[in-house]
Amino acid sequence: MTTQHRRQQILEEMNSITRMERGKLCPQSPGPGAPPFYKLQCWRKGKNQTRYVPQAEVPALQEALSGHQRFQRLAEEFVDLTVAMTQTEQAAERKKNSRKSRPTATGKPRPS
Repeated sequence: MTTQHRRQQILEEMNSITRMERGKLCPQSPGPGAPPFYKLQCWRKGKNQTRYVPQAEVPALQEALSGHQRFQRLAEEFVDLTVAMTQTEQAAERKKNSRKSRPTATGKPRPS
């Protein structure tokens, strides 16, 4: 698979993610015998925000959190591929430019 083809495939996978949520879901226990509750914590605009989540919403929220993690992994892979592609192109360009004829050192003496 070519780099360009994989980059396109990554973009398509990113586009297929329909649910995303940032943060970490933490179970909390109010005490022995009491049912646990959950809170979602995330950083927004430089501040830690907490949102309490009802038990019924937890499965959908976990799916959204997984979607965000998947998106982040795909974005990192896309960046890595693009950087590698850029470096390869730059190396090829340098090699191509180094083949051009340059004036010889036997030319005029340097003015002082």
